[in-house]
Amino acid sequence: MRLKSSSGRWIGRVFGPRLRLVLFFLLTWLGVAVLLGFLLSEGRREAERKAHSDAVGVSALLEARLAATLRRLQGDLEDLSATLPRDAFKPALLERYRDAVTGTLALHAGHFPEVAGFHVVDASGSFLFASNRLLQKSEANSLAYPPLSFSGPDNSLSFSEVAHDRVSGHSLMAVAIAVRDARGELHGGVVAQLDLTYLAKTFDAINVGSNGVISLRRVDDSRLIVRRPERLELINQAVVNNPLHQRLAAGERQGTIRFRATIDGIERIYAFQRIEEYPLYLTTGLATSDYLAEWRKMLGMAGASALLLFLSLSLVLIRLMRAENEEGVVAAKLVGSEARYRMLAENSHDVIWTLDIATRRYTYVSPSVTGMSGFLPEEIVGQAMDSRLTPESAERVIHEVDQRLRRIAAGDKTASVVVSELEQICKNGEVISTEVVSSYLLDSEGVAHTILGITRNVSERKAADLALRETNRQLHARIEEIGRLQVALQELAVRDSLTGLYNRRYMDETLEREVSRARREGNPLSLVMLDIDYFKRVNDTYGHQVGDEVLKMLATILLADIRAEDVACRYGGEEFLILLPNMPLDTAMQRAQGWRKAVEELSVVLGNFNITFTISLGVAAYPEHGKTPDDLTRCADQALYRAKNQGRNQVTVFSA
Repeated sequence: MRLKSSSGRWIGRVFGPRLRLVLFFLLTWLGVAVLLGFLLSEGRREAERKAHSDAVGVSALLEARLAATLRRLQGDLEDLSATLPRDAFKPALLERYRDAVTGTLALHAGHFPEVAGFHVVDASGSFLFASNRLLQKSEANSLAYPPLSFSGPDNSLSFSEVAHDRVSGHSLMAVAIAVRDARGELHGGVVAQLDLTYLAKTFDAINVGSNGVISLRRVDDSRLIVRRPERLELINQAVVNNPLHQRLAAGERQGTIRFRATIDGIERIYAFQRIEEYPLYLTTGLATSDYLAEWRKMLGMAGASALLLFLSLSLVLIRLMRAENEEGVVAAKLVGSEARYRMLAENSHDVIWTLDIATRRYTYVSPSVTGMSGFLPEEIVGQAMDSRLTPESAERVIHEVDQRLRRIAAGDKTASVVVSELEQICKNGEVISTEVVSSYLLDSEGVAHTILGITRNVSERKAADLALRETNRQLHARIEEIGRLQVALQELAVRDSLTGLYNRRYMDETLEREVSRARREGNPLSLVMLDIDYFKRVNDTYGHQVGDEVLKMLATILLADIRAEDVACRYGGEEFLILLPNMPLDTAMQRAQGWRKAVEELSVVLGNFNITFTISLGVAAYPEHGKTPDDLTRCADQALYRAKNQGRNQVTVFSA
């Protein structure tokens, strides 16, 4: 027992109150520092995860777009390769077939804003026909064609290097397919000039940060095709010892990798994605400096906050130690002495007061009341307890005192201390908010005769609380507004801004889904493709603003007569596409005739012009005409082409 007692005294001497206080504050600061370090570490990991997810998402989005474009382009090239007359490649018959072949090429070229034009070459690669009738042979031969010595399957594509077209100023890459006869003999090839400048605009629409990069490269040797930001000197250049390309060469189709680029020395997270079975792949690189920018700001703020907290805790510790010294001195002087009690009260910033319960008047008020309210202590002593309160606070405090006295009389010991918030009137008329702690002092018989109170000005704290609540309210309002904007942006992403109809991207996705559903459930499905007759004449005669109004009027007519499950989209320019699920061909023909008549009867005055126009429509149905989205779209397009050739302002069904 003596050993334990002596050990306790030794610990008490070694770890005295001051040392324990210092250790408490030191451990508190260390705990906060550890928490900040953990939160910053988690924040960096979250930024890394988000950058990884964003890079993968951008690569997947661009890969889907490019794959869809190449699939459609391959389908047209295969169709042209299969349908072009083999006699058209004979030098003696070139002029006989020139108009027919040129027209067919022009029709296909109109479907692809990404393609500068279609060309036909002979087995030696020499130019024969072009979709543009004005294209001179010398200019065509100056373009870059892929080699036509195809060793793969007949329907495989060949891609050339990137070339610069002197006429348009655009960067082009030729995509070609061989034309062979039934015996496999090579007659020549069909070439599509892929406009890489148009493709680059798609890359420009994606925000990958100020130091981010998007590029399209070849799989075989990683030669560069398109890059954003643009680096013209790197086009057609292969990379050496590139870890990303090494993974592709090892057979990976997609993935992520982090490394510092040798081109510009910037470290990035790269997501790569091969474009289906084509010899091309996409990379999206997000720079570390970009996606960690906000985190680094947070790091600086956290460091400053930690330093401020350390300084604040140090200041509080110093003040507490000083207060401990002062309290010890004051306590030693004020023990058992009313004068010492008054000295403590007079040195307090809070107002200390006593109230006689019998008369409900103040018997003592500390001098600090002057700093709080402007009144001198002698102006308050003798006044009623509700004399300096607002009417509402006065009514409340009278009711509270009566209630507390009844509870104390009933033996409720918890009723002897109460904390209240009251509004007090200063000498200059200003109203301040105060926090009042009241203690009911009991005599030997348990009867309350005096209230000892401490009053503190909390106006600034209440104002800060109100400001904080208002800030929180505004923050919640902004979060709700952001949510509404996100919903609106999702809607805009699938809508054509001019007509309000769905855009081509949404139609491609929906058509794929509806064809799968029709195949699975055995339901009919129809597709109507239409465009405005002589729309170029409307633009040339009345101007593009009137042309835009014509497109809007046509969209209004279509929207007024479609079912909830129908999907109408602006497919491109003046061309529209309407998807009609669960609708057989005969009904679709009636719907198409109805739209044609409604447009034919339309006459609208726009300014000084009386505008009338007509439309031509082509109809195709699943499964009669096509069993895939591409086949169905191609059949509707060919039906529309026949309607145009047969005089326009009519509805034509696809026929083989």
